[in-house]
Amino acid sequence: MTGTAPLRRDIQALAAALEDTRDQMEAGLAADLTGLDTRVAALCAEAQSARGDAELAAALELLLPALDAVAAALTRQRETLAAAAEGRHDPHTARQRASAAYGRGTAAAAPGDLPSDPPAKPTRQS
Repeated sequence: MTGTAPLRRDIQALAAALEDTRDQMEAGLAADLTGLDTRVAALCAEAQSARGDAELAAALELLLPALDAVAAALTRQRETLAAAAEGRHDPHTARQRASAAYGRGTAAAAPGDLPSDPPAKPTRQS
């Protein structure tokens, strides 16, 4: 059983990473899913070599809801982007735009970011 302990830890780490990814996506952030399919396939291949380990099988089954949650969040993001591209009102997109506008507005008002006063124009003296 100790031979599969590192694999179980890898599976748990992936499940935690998937939950973090889902949370980020739900907050409207883009997630980098590059290599996810390769990572899951490698874990499954390693687990297959340890057939009969019930704990390992249970750990792998715990990945399914996490993967489903990321897939659902990805679908919602895609639908939100499609709505925005078509000009349809979407509360999530409107909230992001408002947040971005507010962020720009406060940054522009910071004293250090404002340009200095222009030099006074010389006046003509006769």
